Amino acid sequence: MALRDTRRWPVPERGPDPVRWSGGLGPSRPLVLLVGGALGGGPECARLLDRLVADGHAVVAAHLPRPVPCAECTAASVSRLIDAHTGSADTGRTAVIGFDLGGRPALAAAASDRRIGSVQLVGAPVSRLFEEPDRLLGLPPATVDALVEATGAAGGEQLPYLLGGLALRPEQLYEIRCPVWVGHAPDDPLTTPQDLALLKLTLEQSEFHAFEATGGTTPRGGAVHRRLVDGVRRARAAAR
Repeated sequence: MALRDTRRWPVPERGPDPVRWSGGLGPSRPLVLLVGGALGGGPECARLLDRLVADGHAVVAAHLPRPVPCAECTAASVSRLIDAHTGSADTGRTAVIGFDLGGRPALAAAASDRRIGSVQLVGAPVSRLFEEPDRLLGLPPATVDALVEATGAAGGEQLPYLLGGLALRPEQLYEIRCPVWVGHAPDDPLTTPQDLALLKLTLEQSEFHAFEATGGTTPRGGAVHRRLVDGVRRARAAAR
């Protein structure tokens, strides 16, 4: 099966739902949607995408729409991506993987779109980061720069205005019925202990995995990818 070259990851254009890579498309193949963020979900995921395709999935990798829009539009972007692949994949039990900022629209969409059968998060902020401008602007400079690039912000000082309305509320999280797997690290700059506690209290089905310290970035690498592949497999088996 011919796939697009996974070595080519262009910077996404401004506009809705920029798809960066797709492979393994077919109407009978379950859809896996990967939403990249600021620190993860980019070119380093090429092998992950290939493994998911080899497992029999239709795989679509996308980046956040830029500039990051209102909370409703960000959630809707995931559902629009599922809509766009209705004829080229089995979207009835879509698996969504969200890396850091990409985890927020994944969760928001899962609260209302019942086609989403599972969500997997890697280093995803949920609430605290979006509610506290000082915490956001106090991140390491490299992290702030990555957030600026991912969101389309004019500069770091604009981040609180773009991200300030994105905090997920308990009443939204209570609506998520599908299983949610949460991967995090103790020194992840975006996932706070308060966010993890919120998810544990509100999610109907959840599993948490603590990776080793990453040096101040989102968990990544082979160990993370193996967990993600296994999680997609288990969710697919449970849906049968």
